[in-house]
Amino acid sequence: MSRTDYLLAVMLLVVFGAYRIGFGGPLLFDDFAALSVNPSLQIDGGTFDEWRTAALSSNSGPLRRPIAMFSFALNAVAAGEISPYAIKLVNTLLHCLIGVFVYLLAQLLFARLYPQRGVASARWLALLSAAIWLLHPLQVSTVLYAVQRMAQLSTLFMVVGLWVFVRYRSRFAERGGDVGEVLAVLLWLALCTLFAAYSKENGALLPVLALVVEVCFFRGEWGGRRHASLRLAGVAALAAFFAVLLLCMVLAPDFLSERFARREFSLHERVLTQARMLWHYLAWLTLPDVSAMGFQHDDIPVSRSLTQPLGTLLAIIAWIVAAAVAVTLRERYPLLLFALLFFLVGHSVESTVWPLEMVYEHRNYAPVIGFCMLFASLLAQPFFGTGNARALATPLVGLVLVVLLALLLVRVDSWSEELRMAGVNVRNHPESSRSNYFYANALLQRYRNAQALGLDEEQAREALLAARYYFEQMYDTNPRDVAALVMLHSLDTQFAADAPARRDWLAELETLLQTRELQASDRNALGELIGCVNAGGCTADETRILGLLEQLEARYPENLTVLGYRFTYLLGSGASPEALQQVIDRALALRPGRREFLVRQIELQAAANDVDGMYESVRQWLLYDKRRLRLHTLQALFIPADSGRES
Repeated sequence: MSRTDYLLAVMLLVVFGAYRIGFGGPLLFDDFAALSVNPSLQIDGGTFDEWRTAALSSNSGPLRRPIAMFSFALNAVAAGEISPYAIKLVNTLLHCLIGVFVYLLAQLLFARLYPQRGVASARWLALLSAAIWLLHPLQVSTVLYAVQRMAQLSTLFMVVGLWVFVRYRSRFAERGGDVGEVLAVLLWLALCTLFAAYSKENGALLPVLALVVEVCFFRGEWGGRRHASLRLAGVAALAAFFAVLLLCMVLAPDFLSERFARREFSLHERVLTQARMLWHYLAWLTLPDVSAMGFQHDDIPVSRSLTQPLGTLLAIIAWIVAAAVAVTLRERYPLLLFALLFFLVGHSVESTVWPLEMVYEHRNYAPVIGFCMLFASLLAQPFFGTGNARALATPLVGLVLVVLLALLLVRVDSWSEELRMAGVNVRNHPESSRSNYFYANALLQRYRNAQALGLDEEQAREALLAARYYFEQMYDTNPRDVAALVMLHSLDTQFAADAPARRDWLAELETLLQTRELQASDRNALGELIGCVNAGGCTADETRILGLLEQLEARYPENLTVLGYRFTYLLGSGASPEALQQVIDRALALRPGRREFLVRQIELQAAANDVDGMYESVRQWLLYDKRRLRLHTLQALFIPADSGRES
């Protein structure tokens, strides 16, 4: 082992120690649906089918991300539960493992880029690249956001695939390669692409990233000679990728535009906003201001046109200029072109035409690798100088790494406890509706758990009042947020029912739902409202609740979630089995084989001792669940939870 290898090992221990502070942090947002309330992960691993259904239990993407979900199942079986601590520990180990492969990949690329400086120089530059990537505080929202193991595993397989590609390609550049060797590297790329894409779909970008490496570092070299045709083929393939992406942005085909029907922004608005956001990401990477970072960034305004805000047009012009400069200087500074292309390709799935949320920091996990190499090269330039410049090099690099470590520790500490994390987010992003919600909800949970936390009456009351204040701040920052209205109605009806001038939040909700397109968070909030009414916590006239449900059903006649609200309300209000069955029949007519309604139907049939009906419902279930992805749910309806397995 070289000296840099030992230093990398020390770096990994430092990184692990820093992230260990955050292992006790909470599960967040998508973690709940994907992990903690996912019944497919509540297994003991005793049968193959449990592992199979667990691996296929994600609905996050078209490929179901089975490799990532299988890893979560391993975590659950090993820990005996969905343990945030265990998941984040494994995420940190993965972060360190990816850092090792970033080091190995960067070493090969720097050796190719600066052959005159020797192997030792390439190792030091690679070590610095990996250190910047490992220590950067921007990575916290990937490593400590449990479900983003999907992004980590995708990155791991992409970096491994690039490392294998560069090893083979360097050999081909020097002495060429036969058909068998070329097939070998193609098979390795295909295998790594498959594993990366089945962890998270943007792993399918691996072949395009390999093209970026080809164009920037190898430039058609084969067997010791430059081949113009090979170089042109690489450039043409990469240009074709960007051309298709640009056409999708400009032409907005129907199959893409239709997916934005339930968003508060259009395809073009998303693309325009992303032009600004990519510069935000690079700013956070270059000047890591942890106060600008956060779990939620819904306080960043959407670009409605090129000039609204004006920064949109400036951002697009800046991207054109940056691309022109990088291409013009490609021979002299190929690392600049590599960093830019790697970043843009890496963002081409999540930061372009797909109707995803606007901003998330974890989208930068893989794309910033190229810029980490560029920064490492720039920081190390004084080492290759003379005199005073060389003397200042070591202190400069040391200072940068110490600052990154300090910022990492600050950020990890803020992610180590739910109330602290929520408080930091809302202080840094007071205009963020969601940051206000998360802090208000954390305070409300503190109030509800006051006895377990040892709070006195005054402390509990302060938590409740603060929660209500931040829910109202949420409303003030975004009056079109359903969750704010639901929570304010809930709190005011529970704790201020006799207030003389109490605001009618339910009326405002009724008005809002006439025009707002339901988002995922809205659907959750409406479910909370129905649950609160059924539990007696949210006093509301039955006529108004039924009117609200009818209003939603009129706007979304084929939305089964909306029908689910009606079923839940009727069930909680003691409606007859016939009324409940009517809702189930409507749902199954719209979507035959829908699991959640078949479960309810089987429960009603069991209560009525309708054995024939139960068999028919099971038949429908199996008819539509052809891959038997939900067998565990079906079995749970017939096998008591405490019955155990047959020996």
